[in-house]
Amino acid sequence: MIEPGSSGAAVSVTGPVCTACPLLCDDVVPGRRQRACEFGVAAFVAADGGAVHDVPETTISHAATRCRAARRVLVTGLVGATNEALLAACDLAETLGAAVDSGGPETARTAGPTIARIGAVTADWEELRDRADLVIFWFCDPATSHPRFIERFVAPPTGTGRSRRTVSVGPAAVLEPGSLHVHCQLPGDAAVAGARLLEAAIAGIDPGPAAADNVAAVATLSSAVSAAGCVALVAGHADDRVGIEPWAMASLVRRIAHVRPAFAVPLGAGIAGHGAHAAGAAAICTWRYGAAGAIARADRGGAAFLPAEADAMRLVARGEVDCLIAVGGLPAPLDAAIGGRPDLDVIRIADPATLSAAPRRDAVREIHLPCASLFTRPSGTMLRGDGRRIVLGPETGGADSMAAVVARLHARVRDLPAPGGRP
Repeated sequence: MIEPGSSGAAVSVTGPVCTACPLLCDDVVPGRRQRACEFGVAAFVAADGGAVHDVPETTISHAATRCRAARRVLVTGLVGATNEALLAACDLAETLGAAVDSGGPETARTAGPTIARIGAVTADWEELRDRADLVIFWFCDPATSHPRFIERFVAPPTGTGRSRRTVSVGPAAVLEPGSLHVHCQLPGDAAVAGARLLEAAIAGIDPGPAAADNVAAVATLSSAVSAAGCVALVAGHADDRVGIEPWAMASLVRRIAHVRPAFAVPLGAGIAGHGAHAAGAAAICTWRYGAAGAIARADRGGAAFLPAEADAMRLVARGEVDCLIAVGGLPAPLDAAIGGRPDLDVIRIADPATLSAAPRRDAVREIHLPCASLFTRPSGTMLRGDGRRIVLGPETGGADSMAAVVARLHARVRDLPAPGGRP
């Protein structure tokens, strides 16, 4: 098997890649940024004003000294880093015996990531584009969270010649109603109940009186599934602290797959997230430690996975870390939690645009290590939201990449003795 970030098969990219969201659009026009969405253009403009030079060795040494002096380190951020930077961050975490977590919602759920508990039937986005003649937008609005997803993977014709029908389920209509699009209006808190009712209808099970309020929507969905040749169920980011909603969706997709080809397309938070690389962070952490995050101690030989216990937010809130290394940006709630910990050392490794947007703290307690922007000087590889590997581009000179800055910090950390005789 090929470790994430190595030289395995990848998409060949001839132009710049927009790293503003997990779509990683690779068809933007150089210079003019045509075909980039409004959010992507804004990200390119912000990056243009963030020129950066190499980090002085004295600053690296200062950060390394703080890392080595800490009793409990947390390495987080991660979803704004390339595969190469993620691997370097894991190397650093292992040297420090640090906790590792990206700060995302999956590892903060009591039951942990859904796919680790029950599995999932998924496919990449090109498969949706080419095969699915029925696309169900399940309590999500890709037009808002992933601006070009519909344009790139739903609007093109199917490869089978069948007309593609779409159904939006939930509060958002997503597309204009018409002969090929239907909106099944359901309240935002009905995602679990709706999934269970539709699953019962497909299985031919009487759902009982609980279905009375949603009978019309369930009948419409069941009829659409019955008429389809291949079904894609697109879901977004569920704000679910337990994980019942993703579980219900995964169960529904498996039920549909028993009667016809079907798969889920989990989109995640999209532009509402704090980085474009959640898929890569999850893949690399899983490869090295057996889980996507909430790793109590980075150890390839036996890391402890503690969901809803060793996730970044809880470690910071409980005061269980005295040094936080942010590789890439941080989610807003975690940044806010850091603001309430004046005793916490924070080392941020990110491009200038991300650093300028970060809340400022006492300069004695916070060290910024700027690196080259993925917009102005992309290099390395990332995993698109569906797991497809995208090559951003080769090194082009100038400031150090994020991976290079993390590697420099790690090299300096290894040169310093651990306090108290710790390894």
